[in-house]
Amino acid sequence: MTPSPQAEEHDNSGITGPTVPGLASDLYQLAKPRLTLLVVITAALGVAAAWPFLPRAQYGLTTPEMLERLIQLLGVAGGTALLAAAANALNQWWERASDQLMRRTASRATATGRIGGKVIMAYSISTGVIGTLLLYLCGNGLASLLGILSLVLYILVYTPMKKRSTLNTIFGAIPGALPPLIGWCGTGAPIQHPVGLSLFAILFFWQIPHFLAIAWMHREEYERAGFRMLPVIDPEGHRTARIALIWSLLLWAVSLIPVLVGAAGAGYLAVATAAGAYLTYRAFSLARTRRRSAARSLFLASLLYLPLVLGALVANPSIS
Repeated sequence: MTPSPQAEEHDNSGITGPTVPGLASDLYQLAKPRLTLLVVITAALGVAAAWPFLPRAQYGLTTPEMLERLIQLLGVAGGTALLAAAANALNQWWERASDQLMRRTASRATATGRIGGKVIMAYSISTGVIGTLLLYLCGNGLASLLGILSLVLYILVYTPMKKRSTLNTIFGAIPGALPPLIGWCGTGAPIQHPVGLSLFAILFFWQIPHFLAIAWMHREEYERAGFRMLPVIDPEGHRTARIALIWSLLLWAVSLIPVLVGAAGAGYLAVATAAGAYLTYRAFSLARTRRRSAARSLFLASLLYLPLVLGALVANPSIS
């Protein structure tokens, strides 16, 4: 459910230090709040990006219409976040033994045994059902189906694949790219619209260099936990860096689709071009040096890239 589901180990949801967290804190951390915040933002941007492309009768600016929009945005983003929380909790329970072997995750409630399977199931069922209902009531049936699909792909495909194949990165990018499309479809905008598909594509391609940068920085821990990440089987980093560069270039290309189809203006073109060039430069630096510092620079560039490009797409639509 998250724009970067592969990077859940990087989200240090565990609480370190001598103080044992209470149940409320543990339940809050089960959602992986920093990652879920990214889900909320991308889902909300998907909703906002769709509004200019809806039929004019649905695109008014009266007070009741603005309140209806706000409820729609909050409901769809909140529903997507709750489904992400359910997926994150189930993922942590599934991987509790592996989490014990990594410094960043060893203190999670599931890894330490503070929270057991019954609590995880109750938590996940509650958040999953409420999230699906919110998507249906504040959005529509398609949004709720996409939300369920994201949860299923994350838990039943991506999570077990992490121990079996380096392709887990690609499969994990699918549920990670769905939140903005859920937001887009939740407004009633058609799923086949170029802007809606571009939102999905940008998130999908973005996750590969973003995650490979993380995986290169923390490859020793992934190896110790038994995860089949590309840097684990590529100790010199040549393939890792080359693939990060290729996918950065592909991301740059797909980000220009809204301009090519006439759905985004010159402002978006400028931002997408500059951000794509900078991310590609950082990926090239990693390919040239394969140093941890270069991977960190690529990771930070990816964090900068996403809000800039998606924000520009929302702010500078072209509907003429």
